Order: sequence, then C-alpha cells, then structure tokens
Amino acid sequence: MSFAPAPLPAPLPAARPRGIPPLPLLTLLNFFNYMDRQVVYGMSDKISETFHLSQFQFSALAYVNLTVFALTSVISGRIADRVGPRKVIFTGVLVWSLATIGSALSHSFWSLLFFRAVVGVGEGAYGPSANTLLCADAPPEKRGRALGIYNVGMAFGATTGLVLANSLTANLNWDWHTVFWIAGAPSVLLAGAAWFVAAPERLPRPAALPAGAYLRAPTYVMAVAGGVLATFGASALVVWSKALIVTEKQLIGGVGSIYMAIVGLVCGIGGVVAGGYMGDALTRRARGGHARAIGLSFLVGVPLGVVALMATNKPTFMVMTAMAVFLLSVYNGPSAAVIDELGPPQFSGTLQGVSLFLAHVLGNAPAGPVTGFIADRSSTSFALQAAMLAFGISGVLFMIVARRQRREPAH
Repeated sequence: MSFAPAPLPAPLPAARPRGIPPLPLLTLLNFFNYMDRQVVYGMSDKISETFHLSQFQFSALAYVNLTVFALTSVISGRIADRVGPRKVIFTGVLVWSLATIGSALSHSFWSLLFFRAVVGVGEGAYGPSANTLLCADAPPEKRGRALGIYNVGMAFGATTGLVLANSLTANLNWDWHTVFWIAGAPSVLLAGAAWFVAAPERLPRPAALPAGAYLRAPTYVMAVAGGVLATFGASALVVWSKALIVTEKQLIGGVGSIYMAIVGLVCGIGGVVAGGYMGDALTRRARGGHARAIGLSFLVGVPLGVVALMATNKPTFMVMTAMAVFLLSVYNGPSAAVIDELGPPQFSGTLQGVSLFLAHVLGNAPAGPVTGFIADRSSTSFALQAAMLAFGISGVLFMIVARRQRREPAH
C-alpha cells in the first residue's frame, strides 16, 4: 500500500515589521529634506550681498551640496542593502538637520560652504534608503502612487523653502541666518521618529547575478541617463527660479512669492501625484508604464516650457510656466519605481544609490553653475533653454526604456 505524501503547509506571509508606517513618516521627512536643501536658493541675493558673490560663485553652494549628496548616495545604498534602511535613514536625517543649524551659525562663505556639504552627506544617506523602503513596502501595482505621495513632500518642501526664505528675507527683512534655524530645528526633532520607522533589520542577499550585471544592463543605463538629464533640467529651474520670475520677468513684490508658491504647490505637487497614478495605470496595461508616463509628460511639457521662457507677455509667461511645471514634475512620481523594476529587490538600494549618484554628479551639481555661466553672458531665460533641451532628450530616453521593458522579462 502506498500513500501520497502530505502536502507541505503554505508558508505564512512575512509579518510587517513593527513601527511607524513608512509612507507618512518618510513623506514628512522628505518635506524637510527638500526644504533644508532649497531654502538657501530663496536667499541667494542676501547671501550674495553678505559675502560679495557673483552668480557663478553663489552656485558653488549648490555644486558642493549636490556633489557630496551624490557621493554619499552611492555608498549609502550599498550599506542599506546590508544593514537595512532604517539605521541609514536615521543617521541621514540627524546629520542633515544638524548641518542646517550649522549653516545658521556660519559667518564666512567657507563655513557656509562646509555646512552645505555636510547637509549633502545626510541627504545622500536618506534618499536611496527611503526609496528602497517604500518600493519594498508597496505592492507593484501601487508603487507609483506611493512614491508620488512620498514626493509630494519633495515638491511641497522645495517650494516652501524657496518661498519662505524669499518672504522672510526680502519682504520682512529677516536675517538669513535666522531662516536656517527655522528650517533645521524641526528636522532634529523628527530624527528620533526615524529610528522607529517600520523596516526590516536587513535585506537577504540573493543567490543570483551580482549587482554589477544589473548596473551594466542597457535598459538601466538608459534610465539613469534619462534621470541625469531630467535632474539637470529640474535643478536648473529650481536654482534660478527666483532670478527668472522676480528679477527678469519682473513679478516683483509679493506677486513673485505668491506665484512661486502657487506653481510649486499646485502644479509641482499635482504633477508628482498625477505621475504616480498615471505610471500605475499604464503599468497595469503593460510593463514599462512608469517610464512611459515620464516620457510622454516630458515630450508634451518641453514645448510649453520653451514658449514660457520666450514669452514677453506676463500672463502668457505665467500660464505656460504653470502648465510646463505640472508636466515636468510628473517625473518625480514614478522615477524611483522605474529603477526598482530594473533589478531584484535585494539590490534595490544599490541600484537606487548609483542612480542618485550619477543624477546628482552629472545632472544636479553642474546645473546651477552651467546655467549661471550662460546667464552671466546672456539672460536667465536663454540659459534655461538648456534645461528644456535636457528634458526633451530625457523624454526620448524614457520612451525607449518603456519599449525595452515591455520586451524584457520581469526581475
């Protein structure tokens, strides 16, 4: 007599780690991440007056911050793959918040430059680990919207940093040192909460191809190249937005601040959220939907941005700029999901870290100096056409990435 072996019981799903849910906490932290990063650009005129800086010299603050951010991100992504994202996130938040307060204590250009570099260390530790944790926490069909909600913090924080700094220093004549205190103090308090975010202690190592195989894959390389160009364009617009809107287009007084706030909060946040949902919707139809959402939005948004920069009529400039910002902000919703789809989950931190490293070294860091150099010799509007060119090429690359993803097997 023979007996069939009893079926093995189905494994129970892994229990979710205890702690604060990642999405709301990391979204709030991302708000202060970008507020602390961008607040300096809203005070460009006051800081330049204090230290007698040209536009090109002032852009060194952005260059140093973003270069250090990039170097840290590529290291921290690999560390997060080994020790888990929570410890890296906590360390990053604590470092950037203390360095922002250090910026408030700076009374020389070199000390301010040093503390802006240290801010980059903390933010570079935070970014890849936050993306990795959110991609691991959300199911694939909801990953775009989770990252879109998370990056509402980015759009809201960046806009708040610019508008708050400009309003307090230009309109209320506050000392710029005080603004750094306002930006940095809440992040110090939130650093403790980051220790209790729900996250695995560490991620398992796979018995599969080494990480380098995924980093060298043509589809990943094209996605990273598209991210570099998109980051160049976005950073150029952020760094020189005040010079464009207030100085060159003459939206002076409270009008410029209100307009920057409306465009950043409504169009910027709206584009980010729409990008996340659009990417998820297209992904349900076919693989590569997140990349396709980025490519389509860029190819539609770039012509509007070109027209806005060329416009001499203020209402035309304002309407076209708002529409372009909405479409160009779509990238920030699904961008991390695109990278996450191009390798196994166990290498997510490494893939995210390398992507952020290259985006910031080759895109973010040179954007301010390059556009500042061109602006010194022509105009801010003309210089920012380079950003539109970068967005356009990026859109083409992401459309190619989407097409390749449809033909390649999922990881």
